[in-house]
Amino acid sequence: MRITKEAGKPWPWSSDPILNAYKFTNVKRENDRTTRWMRQNWTGPNEDRPRGEILFNCALFRYFGTLEFARALGWQRSWEPTTVIKLARERQLNGERVFTGAYIVPTLGFRGAKAEAVANLILSPLWTQKDRIAQVATDTGRWEATAAAMRILPGFGGTGFMAKEVLQDAIQTPVLRHAVDRDTWCPAGPGARRGLNRIYSRPLMQVKQEPLLIAEMVHLLELSRVHLPSRMPGLELHDIQFQLCEFDKYERVRLGEGRPRSRYRFNGWFAD
Repeated sequence: MRITKEAGKPWPWSSDPILNAYKFTNVKRENDRTTRWMRQNWTGPNEDRPRGEILFNCALFRYFGTLEFARALGWQRSWEPTTVIKLARERQLNGERVFTGAYIVPTLGFRGAKAEAVANLILSPLWTQKDRIAQVATDTGRWEATAAAMRILPGFGGTGFMAKEVLQDAIQTPVLRHAVDRDTWCPAGPGARRGLNRIYSRPLMQVKQEPLLIAEMVHLLELSRVHLPSRMPGLELHDIQFQLCEFDKYERVRLGEGRPRSRYRFNGWFAD
């Protein structure tokens, strides 16, 4: 669908009504519009900055998750949470985008404004630890070890979803570009866990330990290298994790269990 769309061919780009009607991510996150903007305008121009600063700005970007807010705020070389909170409040009052709707942003139970929770309770502690975590990445060359260092901080624990989101950006920067465990380790987010449960015929909400989930994803990665057409680019383990979430989303619609958060809007109107 992405290739057909980018070739300028008319919508619909699939014969599947579910794929036409709802938003699904690309197989590779690097092809998503927001991630492309991030590489070109956020991390790309700042590759010569200190690695802790790069790591922090990856987290800042993903915790709000919209290129519109990132463009308005700009790359942060120092940290003043009140500046971020003020900008978020102003944009919300003006009806402008602040937070992504693609995933649920943790607020740690804070009852006030979401921007206050993110800036004060999550990003401020990360700012104080950013250099330590970046040093773990440098010393080990492993994103598993880096994620472990990050997951002890508020907002990055649990299933490790937000740590994963941030470090997948860091992998495209000097922080973790040469990680040796890209295809042997990846935490499974909530959607990927449900996707694996569907594939392995388990109860949808059954909880499995992370090592088993990773082994199952590695097995799927190995199968992809055998069965995918040669014209397709090679997948990484995170691509498998990413698409397990999309598979769960697809199955929810197909089986009448629910609907994704967003419908696909083409040229200003929603697909039916």
